[in-house]
Amino acid sequence: MTTRPLAAIPMLGCGLAYRAEIADHIRAARADIDFVEVATDQFATRPSRLDELRDIASMLPVAPHGTGLSIGSKGSIPREILERVRLVSDITGSAYYSDHLCMTRVPGIDLGHLTPLWFCDEVLAAAVARIREAQDFLGKPLVLENITYAFTIPHGQMVETEFFNQLTAATGCGVLLDVTNLYINSINHHFDPIAYMNDMPLDHVVQVHLAGGEWRGSILADSHSHPVPEEVWELFSMLCRLTTVKGAIIERDGNLADFTSLIAEVSRARAILHGSRGC
Repeated sequence: MTTRPLAAIPMLGCGLAYRAEIADHIRAARADIDFVEVATDQFATRPSRLDELRDIASMLPVAPHGTGLSIGSKGSIPREILERVRLVSDITGSAYYSDHLCMTRVPGIDLGHLTPLWFCDEVLAAAVARIREAQDFLGKPLVLENITYAFTIPHGQMVETEFFNQLTAATGCGVLLDVTNLYINSINHHFDPIAYMNDMPLDHVVQVHLAGGEWRGSILADSHSHPVPEEVWELFSMLCRLTTVKGAIIERDGNLADFTSLIAEVSRARAILHGSRGC
C-alpha cells in the first residue's frame, strides 16, 4: 500500500478518549465533541464490540490508539497483530494510526507495560523497520506517542528527542505529543520541558494528549484521573503557537462522574487550538 503523507491528515479538532463508562454522555454531548479516540485493544480482541465501534464511527470521527505494535522490539511485527490493528483502523476510517514509542513485548513474553527504549543505533534501526512495516500494511501514517518512564536505560547513544527526530526523518511517521507525559517526565527526571518540546520534530506533530496525574509519594504519576493542570495547559498553548496540531484529546480514566468538567476541558483545548490559528 501507499502511505499518505502527514499533510493529508485533516484537522480533527478537540475531543475525548472514549470510555465505556461515559459512552452515553459522549452520545448526548456529541455536538460539543469534534472526535473521539478509541483504545484499539478494547475492540481488536473482542469481536462482540466491533458493532459498538461501528456505531461510534457513525456518530463521530474516530482515531484508534493502540499499545500492541511494540515499535522498539526486534524483528517483524506479528501478522495477527497487524491484522487486528488494521481491522480496527479500517472500521474507524481514520487518516492515521497511533501507538507508543516503546516496547511492550519480547519474543514469547508480553511485558504488560509501556517499557522505555534504549536510545541507540541498533534500536533505532529496528524501530525504523517496524514503522515502515506497519505503515505499508495499514496504508496510512503511523503516529507515535512519547511515554512516561520510571527510568532511563544508561549508555544510550542519543537522547529521546534525537531518537524521535531520526525516526520521523527516516520514515515520515508522525508524533502524538502527550503534553502531560512530557510535563510529568520533566518533573520526575528534572529537565526543562520547554527545551525538550523545542527539540522535538514539531513539524511531524499530528495529535496531542492532555490529562491530569496525581502524586504518589515523591513521584508524579500519569494516572489520567484528574483535571489537566495549568502547567500542561501552558505547554499546550506554547506548542500550538509553534506548530499546527491536527487534534487534541482529553484523557480521563478515573473520576469520570463529572462529565461537565470534561466537556469544559474539551472547550478550553478548542479555544487554544483555534486561537493559535487566528480563528
